[in-house]
Amino acid sequence: MNRGELYCCPYLILQFMNKRIKYYLFSLFYGFCLLNTLAQVPSGYNIVWADEFNDPAVDGKPIVRANNDSWWYETGNGGWGNNELQYYVAGINGSDTLAAISNGTLKIKAIQKNIGTSQYASIRMNTAQSWKYGYFEMRAKMPSGKGTWPAFWMLPKNFQSWPLDGEIDIMEYVGYDPNRVHGSIHTMSYNHSIGTQRTSNKIIQNAETEFHTYALLWTEEKIRIYVDGYNYFTFSNDGTNNKDTWPFNVPFYLKLNLAVGGNWGGLMGVDTNIFPATYEIDYVRVYQNTTAINDTKEEKLIDSNFNNVSNLLQVNFKEEGIHRLSVTDIKGRIIKKIETTDLVSEIDCSGWPKGFYLVSANSGKSLFTQKFLKY
Repeated sequence: MNRGELYCCPYLILQFMNKRIKYYLFSLFYGFCLLNTLAQVPSGYNIVWADEFNDPAVDGKPIVRANNDSWWYETGNGGWGNNELQYYVAGINGSDTLAAISNGTLKIKAIQKNIGTSQYASIRMNTAQSWKYGYFEMRAKMPSGKGTWPAFWMLPKNFQSWPLDGEIDIMEYVGYDPNRVHGSIHTMSYNHSIGTQRTSNKIIQNAETEFHTYALLWTEEKIRIYVDGYNYFTFSNDGTNNKDTWPFNVPFYLKLNLAVGGNWGGLMGVDTNIFPATYEIDYVRVYQNTTAINDTKEEKLIDSNFNNVSNLLQVNFKEEGIHRLSVTDIKGRIIKKIETTDLVSEIDCSGWPKGFYLVSANSGKSLFTQKFLKY
C-alpha cells in the first residue's frame, strides 16, 4: 500500500462520521502511524550497555574517560587510511582536554595544534565491549564547518583485514555538506574502493544545532540504519554464507571519532577558522533481543530479587570478580549504575516511581537481564 492509499481509506470512512468523532479517530490513526514510523528501540529488546555521560565535575573540572574497561583510545597519525590530517590523542593532550564530559554530554573536540607532522589533534575512542547483533543508538549534535568528519561506526572485535572483515557506518557526516547524514556498510564485495559500496543518506534539519538520534538495528537477516527513528538504509544478508558479502556474524565494537580533512571530509578543503570544532554526544546505548541475551548465558551465575515491601533490589553473583550492574526504567534511562566486587549487591529503590524496571548485570563472560515491577 502506498502513502496515498494509506491515508485515503480512513479519510473516506471518516466522511460519514460527525466532526468530533472524525477528529478523534483521525488523530488516533495518525498518531498510530507516526508511532510506527518513528518507533526506535524494538519491542523485546533490553538495554545491556550504556554510557550516559552524566558524571559530575570534580573540583570544577570536566571528567575524561580514561583507557579502562568501558572505552579505549586509538592514538597517532599517518592518515588512518583516508589521508586524514589529525593526530588522535588519548583524551588529553597537555592542557587540552579533547574528550571532556560535562553537563551531561561528551564533547569530542578537534583543535588546530601541531603534534608531530600533524596540524590538528582529535579523538578516536572505542568501546571495550563488543556485541553480535542488537540495536545501537547515539544521540548527538554534529560539528560545523568544512573539513570536519565525525562518525559513529563499528568494526569487528577480531579485526584483521579491511574490507574483508566488514565495517558498519551507523552515522557519518561531512561538514561541507550540512544536514546530510550517511549510513553505509563495507565488505569485500561491496566497498567504495571498487565502486560497489552500499550506502544511503538522509537530509535532516539542524544537525549542527540540535540533538538527533542515530541508530542501527542489526540482526542475522538485515542491517537497518536510522536517523530519528526513520529507516533510510537497509542491507540484507544474501544467505550464501559468504564472508565476502556478509561478514556481519561476529561481535563488533562501537567507535566514536572526529576526523579532520581526508579523502572525503577534506574534499572541499578545511576551513581553519572553525576550530575548535565539537562533536557532542548525549549518550550511547546498546540493546539486545531478550532471546539473544538468554542464548549467551552459559549458566545462571547471576540472579536478582526485588522486594516490594522493603523496596530493596538484591543481585547475587556466584563467582568472584568485578561485577557491573545497572538499572534502567521502561524508557531505557539509567537510574542506577554500580561496579562492585561484592557477591551480593543491594539497591534501595525507595522513592522511585511505580512501574517496570530492567536490571542488567555483567560479570566476566556472564550477562544477566531481568525485569521487575515496583508497585
